[in-house]
Amino acid sequence: MKFCSASIAAIIVAAGLLALGPKHIQPGTPATGDATLTAALIRNHKAGQHNLTAFTISGDQTTFAGLGSDKNTEVEIGSVSKMFTAELLHQEIKSGNLRLNTTVGELIEAGNTPVSAVTLRELMDHTSGLPRLANNNPFAGVTSAFTSSNPYQGETVADIVRAATQSNLTGRGERSYSNLGYALLGHLLERSTGKPYAELVRERIFSPANMTETYVMTPGSVPADAPRGRLVRGGAADPWEMSGYAPAGGIRSNAHDISKFARWMMDNGDFSYGWLANSPEDGGGYWHNGGTYGYSTMLIINPENRQAVFVSNDTRIGVEPLARTLKKELQ
Repeated sequence: MKFCSASIAAIIVAAGLLALGPKHIQPGTPATGDATLTAALIRNHKAGQHNLTAFTISGDQTTFAGLGSDKNTEVEIGSVSKMFTAELLHQEIKSGNLRLNTTVGELIEAGNTPVSAVTLRELMDHTSGLPRLANNNPFAGVTSAFTSSNPYQGETVADIVRAATQSNLTGRGERSYSNLGYALLGHLLERSTGKPYAELVRERIFSPANMTETYVMTPGSVPADAPRGRLVRGGAADPWEMSGYAPAGGIRSNAHDISKFARWMMDNGDFSYGWLANSPEDGGGYWHNGGTYGYSTMLIINPENRQAVFVSNDTRIGVEPLARTLKKELQ
């Protein structure tokens, strides 16, 4: 098998990060919240996870716990942000302003480009054929990963539209994860409503759900004294402030507010919009995860039995297995 130079560079960077490794990073202290849930975090965490926060919801009961953090500690939720964008789409369709088969070309000037015929459903389901990112240069990703700089800094809505209209569609109809697709979807919702994304999500979801400590990380919005994620090399990660990509991964929140979002979704949301279904063997329900250079998150919601689990970690070591374990213990 032949490797391109970008692939070789990516392997070298990955090997370097592994050599540095997350093993020196230990779970944070002190323990906060519920003792039983705290014990589960200690028992089930993975090497390299640091400040962990979790909640479980069972019926009317919400339980919080943390290691080195608590329910009010701010985190980047990464691609869990996409579920806010998907819910905004649900609202626009429910109101009759849009349809799932509304095309990109009906909402913006896309000319005779391939993306013009792509539907909102395809953007939501990652079946549009758009590439993962507007800048599809693998060297850019390698450089960003090595320097731990914000990979979305400076990308505007105009950049998103330009990239989408200049892209060839590969494998349209097949699922292929695309941050570009969700960024474009968010912009189309801006066009439909006449409101900026940050204002729209605050008005339609944050405020109704009483999420008073949640915000979109627009450029310059993260306070200097706000928590930073931790890199495997030990330094602080740059906050992922975004403009064009905000609908794909630009929300900051905390466990307390995300518990409000979970309950709000159970009462008002539609999980057929963007969420991934758990198998019956995994207890049913729906999930989405998120990751930035300094954070990892996982949210699972089962609206049928009104249960939910959320875990966040302030390193990039994924919390998906930990969240699934907590869900099994909750059952």
